[in-house]
Amino acid sequence: MSAERPPPRGLWGLLRNIGPGVVVSGSVVGSGELLVTTRMGAEVGFVFLWGVILACVIKFFIQLELGRQCLLHDDTTIDALDRLPGFRPGGVSLATWICVAGYFSVFIAVIGILGSVAGLLQTVLPVLSHQVWAVLVFVVLTLLLWRGLYQDLEKMVTVLVATFSTIVIGCLIVLQTTPHAMSAAELASGFRFEMPAEGAFVALAVMGSVGATAVELFMYPYWVREKGYPRFVGPDDGTPEWRARYRGWMRVLATDAGVCTAIALAITCAYYLLGASVLSRLQVLPAGIDVADQVSLIFTETLGPAAKAVFMFGAFCTLFSTLLVFAASSGRIGADFLQRLKLPAAAGETGRMRVARALQVAFPAFWLCVILVKSDTPFLLVLLGANANNLLLIPLAFGVLHLAMREAPDRRMSMWLELGLLASLWAIVNFTAVNLYLKWTGGG
Repeated sequence: MSAERPPPRGLWGLLRNIGPGVVVSGSVVGSGELLVTTRMGAEVGFVFLWGVILACVIKFFIQLELGRQCLLHDDTTIDALDRLPGFRPGGVSLATWICVAGYFSVFIAVIGILGSVAGLLQTVLPVLSHQVWAVLVFVVLTLLLWRGLYQDLEKMVTVLVATFSTIVIGCLIVLQTTPHAMSAAELASGFRFEMPAEGAFVALAVMGSVGATAVELFMYPYWVREKGYPRFVGPDDGTPEWRARYRGWMRVLATDAGVCTAIALAITCAYYLLGASVLSRLQVLPAGIDVADQVSLIFTETLGPAAKAVFMFGAFCTLFSTLLVFAASSGRIGADFLQRLKLPAAAGETGRMRVARALQVAFPAFWLCVILVKSDTPFLLVLLGANANNLLLIPLAFGVLHLAMREAPDRRMSMWLELGLLASLWAIVNFTAVNLYLKWTGGG
């Protein structure tokens, strides 16, 4: 029986068929928004609002083209990168090696997130140390993934994160009735396109950790395949029917990526403005094992002290969902890469799934070991990992651009989308170069 399916019609049909971007949002709305963005607002005030918006929006074009490659070729990200020409150590393209190395370097941030969750739980229930809480979080995480409960729990956590994020936006509205209210002049200062030298290190982390980050972009085709979009389009047989299916499901994918970007933009801006309005004025720079407790001021200073419990629960759901999505995706990506290297244990679909499940436990075990040894600096680890995430964007964007330009004219994106992809790459490279210069010269 053919898996090909005609594309949905109308706005409701489009919205009913989105999904991969929603899954990615469970990871997108995580440490970047909750920790890094609020820290940036606390450190430099309103002046970097333009950079936060840019960091969220600019990656839409990379996400869209990665999705298109998956739709056309039924490729994972590693499959797509392996189609790039050039040196092939171990029989795998150099671009794949670079991007996979970059992907797993972001483990630094996930280790920090695990530490932040442990610190949050210690604040709420100080009867146990944060090291013990880290072990308990690891046990729960691995049991959920090993027993195959991830999908159901991910849906539940996504609902919780969405609810919490809505409350965060509500906080921003209530903020205007408090002594921390924003003025029009302060908001306008966020669009002067200034690059705050004193926050260069955190600015790089913002680009790397908000919106659809390089890691979430890397994950995206895996969720597109699981949703079934490439099967619905079917192989290119050159017929008008195939072209109609391709164009229709491409509209669905564009809607999906657009919804993901819009969610990230709204929530990230809310967190940043709360950090700039509350934490900056209180002169609180979130750091250390109590970082979540410090960030909770954005709730207690707007909604009152009783709101702290809501914040801590929502922060736990937000950070734990990031751990879940990252562990599940990393297992798939690791197994996919090992299969490319022709590892016997990863051969075939059964072998690949077996290795993926093993890695879903092995990776969190590694995160736990590091945080138990280096348990006092989780936020610094989050910042370092976010910067690694930013650097991964560059080779990933170059690879995606190369793949896009190699497609036949009737299968390529439109000229406007190509220009958007080129602008994304230009902005990422220049943003990274300027902030590295500011950091190197001592400004950040």
